[in-house]
Amino acid sequence: MNLVKSLISMLVLTTTCTCAWAKDLTVFCAGAVKPVFSVLEPAWVARGGPRIQVTYGPAGDLTGKLAAGERPDIVILPRENLDSASTRALVDAASRRDLGAVGIGVAVRAGASVPDVSSEEGLKRALQGARSVTYMDPARGTSGRYFDEVVLPKLAIRDEVRAKTQLGEGGMIAEKVARGEVDLAIQQMTELVPVAGIVIAGALPPSLQKITVYSGAVMKSAQSPAEAAKFLEFLASAEGQQVFMDRGFALP
Repeated sequence: MNLVKSLISMLVLTTTCTCAWAKDLTVFCAGAVKPVFSVLEPAWVARGGPRIQVTYGPAGDLTGKLAAGERPDIVILPRENLDSASTRALVDAASRRDLGAVGIGVAVRAGASVPDVSSEEGLKRALQGARSVTYMDPARGTSGRYFDEVVLPKLAIRDEVRAKTQLGEGGMIAEKVARGEVDLAIQQMTELVPVAGIVIAGALPPSLQKITVYSGAVMKSAQSPAEAAKFLEFLASAEGQQVFMDRGFALP
C-alpha cells in the first residue's frame, strides 16, 4: 500500500511539473515589434520553449491594461513607457533588455508623386499639399503623440493638418494609404516597411526625428519568471537582433 501511495505521489508530482513547464508565457507587445515577434516566437517554440500568448496593441493601450490590473508575464514597450513610475514598479528591473531602436517615416501610395521630406521645409510642404493625412492617435501611440505634440507645432501647422487627419487606432495605418483612402501616413518605420502598395518617402528630418527604443522586461508577478527571462535573452541574442535589423530596427 505504501508503495502504491508513493507511486501515486510521484505521478502527481510529475504531472504538476510537466504542466508548470508547459504553461504558456503571456506577453504584452507594442505593435511596432509585431513583425519581429511573429518570426522569433515560433523559432523559440521550435527550440522547446513554452508557447507564447501575445497581446499586440499601441503602447498607450497596453499601459492602460497594466494600470487596470492586467498582468502578463512579459511586457515589450517603448523604453519611456517602462521608465514611467507606474510601469517601473511592476517589472523586474534586472530582467530588462533593450531590443531595438526605430525612427518615424512618411509614406505615400505606390505610383503617387514622392515628396522630399528630408528637410523641415520639405516635410511642411508635403503635409500642406496632402489632401489627407494619417498618424496614430496621440492618446494611444508613441509616434502619434510625438508627431502631434512636437513635430506639427514646430512646423506651425498643427491645426491645419489636424483638420484633415484620420487618426489611426492601431496596427499598420499606412494600409489606408495603400487603399487610396489617405495621401500621407506618418508612423514608425517598422510599421511602414511591411505594408504592400506604399512607397516610403523617407524618415523625418533629423531635426524632427524621434528614435524610440523598445525594451522588454519580466513582470514581478510573472508565473514563470525563469522561462520569461530566457525568452527575453533569446530576443536580445545575436540571432534575435538580426531579425530586428532585418525588419527595420537599428541596434539599441
